[in-house]
Amino acid sequence: MDFTVKIAGYGDLAAADAVERETMGDYVYLSDAWNYFNSLGGGLVCVYDGEKMIGIGRFSVLPDGSGWLETLRVVPSYQRKGAGKAIYKKWLEIAKELKCPSMAMFTGVSNAASSGLAELYGLKTVAQHRGYHLTDLSGGDPHGFKHTTWQRAVELIMAKKDEYNDYMTFNRTFHHINEANAKAFSDQGKVFEDKESGSFIVCGARFQHQVTLHIAMMGGDLDKCIDFAINYAKAQGLEKVSCTFRLENEKLENALKARGFKAESSDLITKEVKF
Repeated sequence: MDFTVKIAGYGDLAAADAVERETMGDYVYLSDAWNYFNSLGGGLVCVYDGEKMIGIGRFSVLPDGSGWLETLRVVPSYQRKGAGKAIYKKWLEIAKELKCPSMAMFTGVSNAASSGLAELYGLKTVAQHRGYHLTDLSGGDPHGFKHTTWQRAVELIMAKKDEYNDYMTFNRTFHHINEANAKAFSDQGKVFEDKESGSFIVCGARFQHQVTLHIAMMGGDLDKCIDFAINYAKAQGLEKVSCTFRLENEKLENALKARGFKAESSDLITKEVKF
């Protein structure tokens, strides 16, 4: 089919939200993240059949300049007719125009269609991740955790690069561990340190701050870090703490399981192409 491809403007939220709801049912977040997305480089690619919007896909530029592909939605009656390919072609154009060093996305380990589409445009599997969540937020303790300076945040985060196998995750967005992203996390108020216990935690949310507190990294006394996360989540009126990490990080997985975190139903894979 022949489609028209455009970049969304502020007035396109209603139509884009309708595409997401028709495609995803109750699992929607575009409306909540709309202003945040529009503050980033990149854009929301929209596909039209005539005047009707039938597909969307967000290209977001992360703090280190890499491209992140998200919110790919095509209404069911138009799937497997070329709309997804049209979005990927535009994503590649944006990546080259913005001189992104890479672009990446995630999908479920069993989602062969999503994985296959990404591979058509050069993205290869680079990591497998697992998510855990906690909804029983009893207990918790702030201990001595305080915000760090950006210089200290870089020092703490970069020291864990190998242990975390080069990835930190907020809202299922996989960030490479590097100085640019570490500085951004600090500027966003997501890095806390308890100097007395020699512990630190990177936590918060990329968007939908009212829903879940995401733990991206912990170091030192992991129990104290989890105590802080629980306390911090409850202070914000949240009902869930989550943590997503590469499968190789058995130490982190064991610490989460010991505190009652439950594994998500399916693992995730990250796919990436470097330019």
